Amino acid sequence: MSENNKKYWQKFYRTKSINSLDFPSQFSMFTLSKKRKENVLFEFGCGNGRDAAFMYKFYKSTFAFDMSETAIKLNKKKYKNLKSLKFKVCDIRDYFNVKKYHKFKKCIYARFFLHSLNYKEISKFIYLVTRLLNKNEKIFVEYRTHLDKNKKKFFKDHFRNFLNPKKIIKMFNKEKLIKIYSINGYGLAVFNDEDPHVARQIFIKK
Repeated sequence: MSENNKKYWQKFYRTKSINSLDFPSQFSMFTLSKKRKENVLFEFGCGNGRDAAFMYKFYKSTFAFDMSETAIKLNKKKYKNLKSLKFKVCDIRDYFNVKKYHKFKKCIYARFFLHSLNYKEISKFIYLVTRLLNKNEKIFVEYRTHLDKNKKKFFKDHFRNFLNPKKIIKMFNKEKLIKIYSINGYGLAVFNDEDPHVARQIFIKK
């Protein structure tokens, strides 16, 4: 992720409007509907923490990561009373100690995170995922597709890499993460008057 993009997100999460948003996304509720025996949740790209703060109560522990120091600092202050919810600064380009997380029965959640990355960074993230997950553990992803590129945006200045779902599936499959659910279309991530074209997918490690 470029330094300009990183600075943009630092500034973005200082705004009162985004930090006042605390209702959960449609995707977080979808993910919880698929919960089985997982007792630990990892969220990458947690932003203002609204989904992590909603989902944490259904897990023994929740780890919410974001590269924005500003977002993590604000989340730690806002959600300081939620003891089983841990916010951490994480840049996927940096070293990530996966061994200490192998003991957990976990799933990974990444909403609107993949499309904030270029394809090289997505490959690095998928490699991290396959090292984090144990056999039969899952990752849930939702992202904007190539069909959303010319649609109206509520937040106009975000960097977005509009992704082809078929290409993303191939990238996950390459690392032995197999698609078990995939849908794309409208009505999945409505926000105010914006209805983006998104893909919603689940991959399992084999």
